[in-house]
Amino acid sequence: MSAKYFYTVKGVRQGPVMIEELNSLAARQELKRSDLIWTEGMATWQRAGVTSSIFEGLPPDLEPLEATIPPLPNAPATQISSHFAWYLQVLKNYAVFDGRAGRREFWTFFFVNLVVSFALWLIEGVLGGSGVMYFLYSLAVIIPNLAVGIRRMHDTDRSGWWILLPIANIIFWAEEGK
Repeated sequence: MSAKYFYTVKGVRQGPVMIEELNSLAARQELKRSDLIWTEGMATWQRAGVTSSIFEGLPPDLEPLEATIPPLPNAPATQISSHFAWYLQVLKNYAVFDGRAGRREFWTFFFVNLVVSFALWLIEGVLGGSGVMYFLYSLAVIIPNLAVGIRRMHDTDRSGWWILLPIANIIFWAEEGK
């Protein structure tokens, strides 16, 4: 099943549509490279020209349009301010491996996850537990960890496979998104 995209034309949000419809709009010159697109898993709206598959084989746009950024569908109009809200956002997208994750989303999840893991480890240590809670929590967040790490690599215009290289992935995760 293909992802559903939202897009803007002259600053007005349209959609949802499939990628094939975006290709058709681009071919008819109704969608410009400067228009914005968004799909589930993307942290923010991005220029349609960044997604090369939409404009593949088409000539460049004649006139760039200034596009305003509309609010994301199903997202609050205000910026997510609490760290726990970013953490929950990653958990909601637990198995979304395509799209992008910004630095704030990634590092907030990383550090909240670290604090929760440490707290569970400490609580079980004090109570004399066998580490089952810590193990179950670690098992539960392994896929969200991989997904947000891969989306973060995509935000730096790299393949998700870079997360397999221990030193390089930390350097790339710290880079500003493209």
